[in-house]
Amino acid sequence: MYSGGVDSTLAVAQLLESDEVSKMHLLTYCNGLCVRVKNSGVHVAELRKRYGADRVYHEISYVTDIFEELRSPIMELIKEYGSTLIFDLCCRLSFETASVIYCVNHGVKAIACGTNIDQGKLFLEKPEYLKVVTDYFAEYGIDYFTPVYGRMGGRDGRIDRLRERNLSTGPKFFEKISVTSSLFHQPFCLFGIHTFFFTSFAREIPGIKQLSTRFNLSTDDAIRCRLDRQEIARRLIAERTVVATDDDQDGIQIQERFCTTRLCGQKAVEVSLPRNTIIDVDKLGSIWAADGKVEVDGGFLEARRDKLRFEVFSEGRVIVTGTKNRDTAVAAYETHVAAYDVFSVGDEASK
Repeated sequence: MYSGGVDSTLAVAQLLESDEVSKMHLLTYCNGLCVRVKNSGVHVAELRKRYGADRVYHEISYVTDIFEELRSPIMELIKEYGSTLIFDLCCRLSFETASVIYCVNHGVKAIACGTNIDQGKLFLEKPEYLKVVTDYFAEYGIDYFTPVYGRMGGRDGRIDRLRERNLSTGPKFFEKISVTSSLFHQPFCLFGIHTFFFTSFAREIPGIKQLSTRFNLSTDDAIRCRLDRQEIARRLIAERTVVATDDDQDGIQIQERFCTTRLCGQKAVEVSLPRNTIIDVDKLGSIWAADGKVEVDGGFLEARRDKLRFEVFSEGRVIVTGTKNRDTAVAAYETHVAAYDVFSVGDEASK
């Protein structure tokens, strides 16, 4: 689960330097209230340059629909638990739920994130809460771990480790006021401003300190709320996971993707193919290049066809942006992708 910030980028770097990891899928999520989502690609480009483009697969997913279900009814939940941090809990759970769906559909058995003990100001970083997260992923046969959780000399120590790898770290000024120096390397949630008062220097300001203490969310309450919300999450996972054989074309899923803010401005439909389906993006890019400009980057292809923007992922996903009409998107997919001999079935090693 990749934000593009210091912690998740350091986690990726350390894992790619491990003999046990040959390739990583970097999943960046937008809950529908984010801006600058594509900023996560800044560090992705640096990681690909250092460790190899074929080892770093990155995609951005809009999980507005999942988030909306998990947080509803948000005002009642905030009233029940006495904290606006319920928003953060549901947001994070939407990312984790989308990650379960991705892992199940792609045969991925392990997932990591940049959570660390040095953050430690919210329930999200507490060992008791992370145990619940670990158990949640384990239900689906997925190992969850936090490779940079231990103390590394604080934030400065983590930044130094990025610099040792020639990875950019952003303005030092932000760190001095407890704002991430990767502010321009990762998405920014418009609602996340309230979290600043629980995690930054502002929480020590008289008046704000009393408010942040009063409206904080205890770890016990967070776990209680999460266990309740997980019942909804399990239903969403059951509805959206593809269990299909290599010959089962009924495994194709069509899913609307959208964003709730005008700043996001996303309306799209995603076509997910059965597990192990591989799309030859280089071949498809060559075909499309005859009619216009295309961009191919590792296992990713982007181009415009019939006023729609196509994002084609080698690992069996096509996102058609510019319409929320499923029939329109599927017809465009069939015309511009499915019509060509660009599909194959991967073996276990390529999953």
